[in-house]
Amino acid sequence: MTATFRLGFKNILGSNWTRVHHRWPGRARMLDREMNGPDGMRASVYFLVEVNQRPERRSLATILPRWEVVRSPHGRNDVYTDPAVHRLIGSQEIELGTRTRQQRYVTIARYQHVDTGVVWTGATTHLSSSVHTTAEKAAASRQIQGARLAEVCEEFSVDVIAGDINNVAVRPDTPRGILQAAGYVDWRSATKVVDADLQVHHRIGEPVPRTGKHLDAIYLGPRVTALDGRVQATEPDSSDHLGLVCTVSIAPR
Repeated sequence: MTATFRLGFKNILGSNWTRVHHRWPGRARMLDREMNGPDGMRASVYFLVEVNQRPERRSLATILPRWEVVRSPHGRNDVYTDPAVHRLIGSQEIELGTRTRQQRYVTIARYQHVDTGVVWTGATTHLSSSVHTTAEKAAASRQIQGARLAEVCEEFSVDVIAGDINNVAVRPDTPRGILQAAGYVDWRSATKVVDADLQVHHRIGEPVPRTGKHLDAIYLGPRVTALDGRVQATEPDSSDHLGLVCTVSIAPR
């Protein structure tokens, strides 16, 4: 019996927003609609990165009341799950390494799907960007982090990876290429992703367009079948990262 559920990914804060036009209280209302609105993400598990401050955590506690939270103390990569759908078995945060001043981490969370008893493992991360460093150092960091991420995911038998990986190229030295070589499948090649063309990423090392959106990632392990996917475009101004939504089916081991 397979476990079927919807997962979502979102970079909560993003980077391109001015204090005048995109204050958090207004964005929090957008995020609520983006998650819970009639056309919202409506997932049973959310991988959320850049949950950096108490106001965001307080808002999420209201948006997702009584949900279980795996808190990332260092990397700010949190996982929120509906306890009626998923039972938390264990979690940990692991350093990925860096060539810049800012260390990066991955959060690993292991769950049992309540209805089927299927145990599954998710990972979420935010890899290095070129903010406050050079494009070359950021790329070197992402190569280190991608390799370590693949090792950690193999060690913990991770089924789903969702993250802001700050990378669009698929090469042996980039996170996307490294994850692909490790046997993980980009969700866009596993199912038709609706509105995938709305994800327009700036090129690392070049000025970020004011209205540029960022291309985040979902990668699926061998036990996972993607049933559908979409880019969540209902509240495009909640962050400069559009949400990702994917319905998956995970087979028992």
